[in-house]
Amino acid sequence: MNQGKLAKKIATAKNFENKKSVKKMSKDIMEDTSVTINSQFLAKTKITIIGGGGIAAIELPRLARELRRNGAEIQFCITENCLKFIGIESLRWASRNEVIINPSGLAEHICTSDAIVVSPATADLIAKASNGICSDGATTLLQSALGQKKTIIFCPTMHESLSNSPFVDENKEKLKNIEGVYFTAPRQEEGKDKLPAPDILAINIAHIINKRKLFPDNSKKVLITLGGTRALLDPVRCITNLSTGNLGIEVAKVFYAMGIDLTLLTASTTKDVPKYENIQCINLPNYSDMFEYLKEINENKYNGIIHLVAGSDFIPKSLSHSKISSKNETLRIDLVKAEKIIDLENLAKIPYKAGAKLTSGDQEDGLKVSYELIRKKNLDALLWSSSNTAWDKKAEHSGVFIHIDDGNKKETSVNGKKEMALQFYFSFINFLENRKLKKQKA
Repeated sequence: MNQGKLAKKIATAKNFENKKSVKKMSKDIMEDTSVTINSQFLAKTKITIIGGGGIAAIELPRLARELRRNGAEIQFCITENCLKFIGIESLRWASRNEVIINPSGLAEHICTSDAIVVSPATADLIAKASNGICSDGATTLLQSALGQKKTIIFCPTMHESLSNSPFVDENKEKLKNIEGVYFTAPRQEEGKDKLPAPDILAINIAHIINKRKLFPDNSKKVLITLGGTRALLDPVRCITNLSTGNLGIEVAKVFYAMGIDLTLLTASTTKDVPKYENIQCINLPNYSDMFEYLKEINENKYNGIIHLVAGSDFIPKSLSHSKISSKNETLRIDLVKAEKIIDLENLAKIPYKAGAKLTSGDQEDGLKVSYELIRKKNLDALLWSSSNTAWDKKAEHSGVFIHIDDGNKKETSVNGKKEMALQFYFSFINFLENRKLKKQKA
């Protein structure tokens, strides 16, 4: 049903007497189906959601709109059992498209989408998919997608006893061995496999789709450090900084959503790192712990490092192993310059290296310092920003992103952490493309 007919139907049902009110209501309803586009992670990507018959189907409108907020076009193809848990009008509203239940002469059972998301992926749907059963439009479309080797993402939800069934497990494994088929990890709670939160699930879906599309032959892995480290004075006190870690979290979201595998080393942050699937996240708030961990990493595992942690510049000369008495009238602490994480020899061997520099001076002086840092540390990119905007809650965090390509510099003014995160990603992709071209010419 198109939007005009839908608006007319609702207006008629409410028996509006005033034609102007009907016209205004129609306009409001059409606008009500729109969403705010937060990213282009799934731009130009058509996704068909196959809805199974489970209570998790009530989450489908939220998932559809979250995927649309990331740029995707959505259509539903559902089983009749799905309608026992969610109304067809809700799905039409959430997707802005007609909902397919029974295929017509237009052959809607033939997959024309870029990707399929099976949610909720019940034990019944998984069994039918793994055994080639086409009992309705949804299961037939699923076999069409399998036949075309489309990206198919199963989001399983079921009672724990069903999940532990050897036959259900066998069906899952059979599907996992098929090219293009993936399973998301459920949120396990109350003895059940449940869907992750819609915003988290949407980014997990984007990661799978983009990883297969952009890096089909060779996955990429990036190490990101973020947050503010602390230097211990005694077992209960420390010196730290005001870094929130928010920029690093935004950078991680962009890289992960665009299909890159991540290891996150987090110091202290003001908000939790989102629990995306398959991200290795290691919390190392103490400067000494992070330094020692990075000193031992295998640099050959990574294609790039984005070094955003606000490391301790000075650390106490000695650590008190017992709590310093609060009865002291004065306290003298001798600080010594800390070793720089970015100076570690193994990190220098990682192909792509990017960082950030915060200064308190004007832009001209800040960029001079930044270029000197790029030269000394052989960086491929660096974000300069001023402390004037970094800590001002009323001002948007702004700065200049510097990308170095074969000695040629490119400066881009950036406003807000989303823009900054995108520039890091574009710089990394540009680096990979140039490296590939050089290898082809060699």
